[in-house]
Amino acid sequence: MCRCFLYRFSFVVFMYVFLCTSVLATDGTKRFALVIGNQSYQAAPLKHALNDARSIAVALRDAGFEVTTLIDANGEKLKQGVTAFYDGLRAHPLAKRLAVIYYAGHAIQINHVNYLIPLDINFESQDDFFTQLYNLTDLFTHMQQDPALQNVVILDACRNNPFEQNTQILSSRGLAPVDAPPGTLIAFATEPGGIASDGRSKNGVYTKHLLRYIGNSLPVEEVFKKVRSGVARETQNRQVPWEHSSLLSEVYFSAPKNKDMPDIVVF
Repeated sequence: MCRCFLYRFSFVVFMYVFLCTSVLATDGTKRFALVIGNQSYQAAPLKHALNDARSIAVALRDAGFEVTTLIDANGEKLKQGVTAFYDGLRAHPLAKRLAVIYYAGHAIQINHVNYLIPLDINFESQDDFFTQLYNLTDLFTHMQQDPALQNVVILDACRNNPFEQNTQILSSRGLAPVDAPPGTLIAFATEPGGIASDGRSKNGVYTKHLLRYIGNSLPVEEVFKKVRSGVARETQNRQVPWEHSSLLSEVYFSAPKNKDMPDIVVF
């Protein structure tokens, strides 16, 4: 009888440990991501943007995101892609939703306004140049139309403007600081006005460190704190990532495991 009881007790403990270590407790959030990688610029091609975008897309899929990708997008494709992404999110009006926008590519600030630079920029006229740029405030407008949505915007795009010789438009170093709309965290690869490093591995320095932590069940603020520490350490403080957050609740890239179960000792 004692042996039978021991077997039963061992089986119960095994099943409890199995459930506590393998069941992923959902936080009820539907996760969506738009991943953009612009690399093949005719005037100033980048080294890591496509690898960075593809690596992030895989990591977010593994974390349970429904991922849409845009690769080497021109101005029209970029605008249509962002609009279609947010139109799709409105198909889930009653769900708790998280939208992640990741951009790897060139970006500039002009008069303290940040612009993403699509491919096939026309430098022949100032009007055409501005028409093709993607104003970051347009992205925020989409977010403000859906106040129940939580957003994380990641910009691995803070480099010197390589197009200064092609246009008379004056731009400033790096990207400008912005105030994120309510329910939004915006993350820059480096501080306002700073320059990000491409690095020597298959991924840029910032994205390399982001990939280390994006699958961890940590609040996003903690993820970016760890990324900032890693990037600053690797670059000897020449590059220090920066964020502005107005998130209204705790947000995770990867849903916490066993959130509603007590911690137990696993033998």
